[in-house]
Amino acid sequence: MRNINKQIFIDATVQSLRSVKNPRLFRTERGYQGEFFCALQSILREQDIVDGITILEMEYQKSGRHRTQQRPDIILHVPIEISDASVTDNNFAVWALKRNASVEEAREDFRKLDKMFRILDYPLGFFININSELHRLDMYAGAFRYRIIAFAVRLNEPDIMIKMAYWKKNAVTEIEI
Repeated sequence: MRNINKQIFIDATVQSLRSVKNPRLFRTERGYQGEFFCALQSILREQDIVDGITILEMEYQKSGRHRTQQRPDIILHVPIEISDASVTDNNFAVWALKRNASVEEAREDFRKLDKMFRILDYPLGFFININSELHRLDMYAGAFRYRIIAFAVRLNEPDIMIKMAYWKKNAVTEIEI
């Protein structure tokens, strides 16, 4: 795994989760994702991470050259057209969002994240369970557990309730933030 400062992306993700406050946006995955994406892009621009070379993209269609046809919810990368590098170079983070994910929906998103880790060498992935108290990280059974940070986010007006989970010493650690 390339040396990236994961904490920058974790902090930006938490800040973006806190910025989505409209109750309507918690009703659909797409509505929430759009608002979250805009907040995340703004934060990463302020930090000069998204700079015209490194870009944040929503639902970018991977193609044959990527060895997958996946359409990840959000990715942070340098496109190969800009860098003229391999498709496995310059990939930084991937976000998967699901609204009130069932066990099977969470497992499916974890399988998709694993594919992004394995095939495209993304060093960091986020699973965000919208309008839920369950982060679902305990359902993860893949080979890249230390690359995933999971969140459960819900609106408890006027507050945003966030649970963050990650793997530490072969166990899921959960904190409320």
